[in-house]
Amino acid sequence: MPALSHTVQLRQRISAFIEQRNAEGLCATLSALRNADFRTASQYLGQMEVWRVLSEEEFWGFFRVLAVDNAKAYVGTLIKVVVALNKRQKLAFDSSDFRSFAQEEATAIDRRKMLEAFLPLMEDPVGVERLMATLFREEDTEHVRVMSFFRVGTPACYFLLFRALKQMDADLSYLRRIAVELIRKGDKTSFNLAAILQRYFDLGTLPGTFSLQMPPYELSRLDQSYDNFLKILLR
Repeated sequence: MPALSHTVQLRQRISAFIEQRNAEGLCATLSALRNADFRTASQYLGQMEVWRVLSEEEFWGFFRVLAVDNAKAYVGTLIKVVVALNKRQKLAFDSSDFRSFAQEEATAIDRRKMLEAFLPLMEDPVGVERLMATLFREEDTEHVRVMSFFRVGTPACYFLLFRALKQMDADLSYLRRIAVELIRKGDKTSFNLAAILQRYFDLGTLPGTFSLQMPPYELSRLDQSYDNFLKILLR
C-alpha cells in the first residue's frame, strides 16, 4: 500500500482533532505549521464537511478558540463555514462561545464581518434583533444599526430599518438621505421602501417615480406587524 501523501496526512490530523473535540490541540498544531502547510490546512478548514461531526455548540467552541488565537487567519474562513452549515440545517446562534467571542473578544472588524454574513440568514425580525443584541456593543450608535439594516437589505432588516427611522423622524434630512440611497440600490424592494418612507414621513419629491400605491389606512398599519409591512414592501 503506497504511503499517504503529506497533504492527506495533514488533513487526517486536523480531522482527528475535530473528531476528538480538541480545539486547543488543533489550534496549537496549526500554529506550528509552515506557511505552505498552513495555507493547505486553512483551505481544508473552510470545507463544511470537515465540521459535520460536531454539534452547533461544539462548532462554536472551535470557532472561538481559533478566532481568539488568530482572527485574521480564521474568522473569514469560519464565517463562510457558518453560512454553509446554516444552509444544511438552520443554526440557532445561541451558543455561549459565540456570544462570548462576539461581546468580549471580537474586534469591530470581526463583528462587522459577522453582521454582514449572518444577518441575511435571519428569516424574521426576531432573529435579526437577537443576532444584533449579540453582535452590538454599547458604544455602537443607532446610526450604525440603521446602516447595518440598510446594507443587508432583507425584508426583515428593512422592517427594522423602518422602525428605527421612526425614532429619528425629527431628522428629515437624514431620512431623505436614506430614501435616496435606497433608490440608488436599484432593486424593487429597496425602491418600494423608499416609496414607503416618502409617503410615511412626507419627504417630498425624491429622484424616482414610484408605482407603489398605499392607501392611508395601510400606512397607519405598517409597523403593527411584520406581515402588514411585507404585504406592502413586496407588492
